[in-house]
Amino acid sequence: MTTEKTALHDRVPFREKAALGIGSLSSFFGFCSIGLLALPVYNILLGVDAKLVGIAIMIPRIWDAVTDPFMGRISDNCHSRFGRRRPFVVTGALIMGTLFTFVWTVPAGFSDLQKIIYFTVMQLIFFTAYTVFAVPYNALTYEMTPDYNERTRVMAYVAFFHKVGDIMGGWLLPLATVLGATMIGAAAVVDGARILTMPGVLGMAVLVSLLLMGGAIPGFIVKERFRKQTTRQEKVKIIDGFKSAFSNRPFMILVSVIILNTLAGVLASNIDQYLLIYFMNDGNVAAGLVQKAILSSGYGIVGFIAIPGITWLATRFGKKGSLFFVYTLMVCGSIAKWWIFLPGHTIYHFGKFALDPILMLDPLLCAPMWVAVKIMLSSMMADICDEDEFTHGQRREGMFGAVFSWTEKMVVSIAASSAGFALAFAGFNPHLGGAQAAETFLKIRIFLAGAPALAAVFAIVALIFYPITAKRAAATRHALEQRRGTVE
Repeated sequence: MTTEKTALHDRVPFREKAALGIGSLSSFFGFCSIGLLALPVYNILLGVDAKLVGIAIMIPRIWDAVTDPFMGRISDNCHSRFGRRRPFVVTGALIMGTLFTFVWTVPAGFSDLQKIIYFTVMQLIFFTAYTVFAVPYNALTYEMTPDYNERTRVMAYVAFFHKVGDIMGGWLLPLATVLGATMIGAAAVVDGARILTMPGVLGMAVLVSLLLMGGAIPGFIVKERFRKQTTRQEKVKIIDGFKSAFSNRPFMILVSVIILNTLAGVLASNIDQYLLIYFMNDGNVAAGLVQKAILSSGYGIVGFIAIPGITWLATRFGKKGSLFFVYTLMVCGSIAKWWIFLPGHTIYHFGKFALDPILMLDPLLCAPMWVAVKIMLSSMMADICDEDEFTHGQRREGMFGAVFSWTEKMVVSIAASSAGFALAFAGFNPHLGGAQAAETFLKIRIFLAGAPALAAVFAIVALIFYPITAKRAAATRHALEQRRGTVE
């Protein structure tokens, strides 16, 4: 149990916390939007084979293996008058916002192969810009304060705005689909959604681009604590950074947790919409997508509500203790998915709005885990960077963040690809609509309920061996300040 109070000089001003949090909107849309929209747009709406879409999502991760560590090294070694992180945060956010539109503006008349090639190339360009933004931004979040508990509070602001993006992201596709259908006055929503690839997506992407440009805000407002100190340290090397990261036990435990968490979570978030559309709404794409958006909103709302409680748990019982609680809740929620995602629920209608109360049990049980992981793993990464400085004498948040970010992106892509292969294994055929075989729905339900439950159990086991406590973090900080002085 940890109850130590944070010293006044260790507290981060509200202005900087809020600015850093707003940047997480860009981080969310840059990281998650393509994963959220890829299968619905390219498979459901444009009819491209799910396996091809999954492969296309995977390819940019090979490129990330080069760009992420390279960007981490550049950021760690940069000594501009504006700092190590902020110039890249601003530049990356602006470029990323400009490029997002083009990922979805597929030229009319393209064959399936041409669509996949186009999608892959646009992803490669877009994610390069995302790397320029995200690696320094993540490093900046680790540097905000030396205090064990204040780091958690800082990450709570990041998680809050991340949840804003989560809610908005869930409505991107249904809103744009309705927009596309309205623009051509079409009876078929799918046909309308194809228009989405030109004016429809373009209109929505303008909105998203503005949000992405919000990523520049941290670059103008947030203070860099280690800007002066790091001018005296040796150049950070990629190979040394990798060796240190992968030999760091606490870091590798967090990597294993994020791998388990992301694999199961992204797989579930990609395939639950198939049950919503084809199993629970008999192939009605519009109704299923709206339910998916409502479900995503439920995750966001519950996440908002959970942030203060999770932050309190972490300051009271430690970061690891709070994660034990939410992962246990996640196990219960995952098992409950077996009964939650069934047709025949009582639906309450409020005008044109339809609410399925049973479906809302899913975010109630599972959403706290997502926001807790967002807060705790980033806060724990900051503690790990202190231990790395104590051992190696360098501040390498960029390298550690790059390795962690690349791992997370790789797992997201693997999970998205796995969703395509899982659907193929289950025998899903988009041309059959709601007339899928009973065995197909059974297999999809097993994937949806089983994968998150197993991942949560294994994450709990991994966290048992995580060694950094509040007491150990305080001792590391004290030793560092004795050696190199206090960094304001």
